[in-house]
Amino acid sequence: MSNRACPLCFAKVPRTLVLTRADDLACPSCRTPLELSRSSRVLSTLVGLLAGFVAAHLVFDVTTTGRWALPMVGAVLAYAFASALLLYFVADLVQHKPPAGHFPHSHK
Repeated sequence: MSNRACPLCFAKVPRTLVLTRADDLACPSCRTPLELSRSSRVLSTLVGLLAGFVAAHLVFDVTTTGRWALPMVGAVLAYAFASALLLYFVADLVQHKPPAGHFPHSHK
């Protein structure tokens, strides 16, 4: 992980490009369509969920007014910042594989 390089030409992809164009990412040198690896996405989601859980509990213990609204806002913001921060430093790129157009069974 934390490669951030094109798997074909090994050119480094800028971190800001990985964060802003994760869905339609292309290599800056060879124009190969790229995407975040499954392990990067799962790890960033897990860290974001854990950060949101911790933030919600911290805000819930501190606040006396707005018992339900402030923990939700804190959890959403913590999820957003933690998952983006993890992808900023630990992002692995793989070549984009287009989805199959039909169900893969034999035609008779």
